[in-house]
Amino acid sequence: MTDNWLAPAVGKDVVVEGVRFRVHRAEPRSTAAGPPVLLLHGVPETSAMWRYLLPDLARDRVALAVDLKGLGNSEARGPYDIRTVTRELVALIRGEVDGEIDVVGHDWGGVIGIAMATLHPGLVRRLVMINAPYRQIDYLRAWHIPLFSAPALPELLLRLGGRNAVELMLRHVWRSERPLDQEVAEHYKDAYASPERTAAMLAYYRAATRPRLRRAVERFLAGGAAPREAETLSDGPQRALVVWGAADPVLPVSVGEAVVRDLGPRTEMVTVPGAGHFVVEESPEVVVTTIGDFLRRDGLRPNSN
Repeated sequence: MTDNWLAPAVGKDVVVEGVRFRVHRAEPRSTAAGPPVLLLHGVPETSAMWRYLLPDLARDRVALAVDLKGLGNSEARGPYDIRTVTRELVALIRGEVDGEIDVVGHDWGGVIGIAMATLHPGLVRRLVMINAPYRQIDYLRAWHIPLFSAPALPELLLRLGGRNAVELMLRHVWRSERPLDQEVAEHYKDAYASPERTAAMLAYYRAATRPRLRRAVERFLAGGAAPREAETLSDGPQRALVVWGAADPVLPVSVGEAVVRDLGPRTEMVTVPGAGHFVVEESPEVVVTTIGDFLRRDGLRPNSN
């Protein structure tokens, strides 16, 4: 189903470090092209969330949408810590394209995107981060993060919720007047239905909220030293764009503003009024135009990939 939604991309399996990833690759329909672009989805979605954006970007560049490890149609095999996940994705990209790339990430995909830009200097030319958990998170609003990080309890709750748990997660943070596409919702429910997919989703939260990282974030919020991850952002992308659904009830605009402050003057921000957490699907026309204009700003070059 995802392969059909992402046309003209062609789906294929790629094995990296013994892990099978589902990759959707579209070739540019022009001899002049921008750098390849990597699209990384969030939770509880799959690469199907890029069904509006990928066809537009593929007009003039190689476009790659990857199902994150353990999610969608990619193999569920840990570990899921940010450094391992990032290293595997960099190896995957290096097997697909040469040179610099642009990265667009939503939610957990945005977290991984910013990690790619900071941990692998020189790889990411431009970064687009969309409604992603970062710093200065209000855990009373984003209560799902500590909940999903807890042992045993989230598995129990998700099992009790059954297939409807995923749809509840989507609707809880959906704010647009545009209705949630029920066919897509059914796809996401199918994608997260098995215990191994649920375990993989929760593993991302548990790896990212390990005690050492929590203590670093707490020190930062108390006015102490910033977490190491934030200190390295100056080595990140040449330019960045932060796109934020202004009505996100769990990750307010202030979280996106923290990204802008850390990345500095080379970063710009666009808020989308009336859109919630899933802004890419809630306001696709605005998102496609905003991201397309940003990535094409420097013009195109002869296609070499």
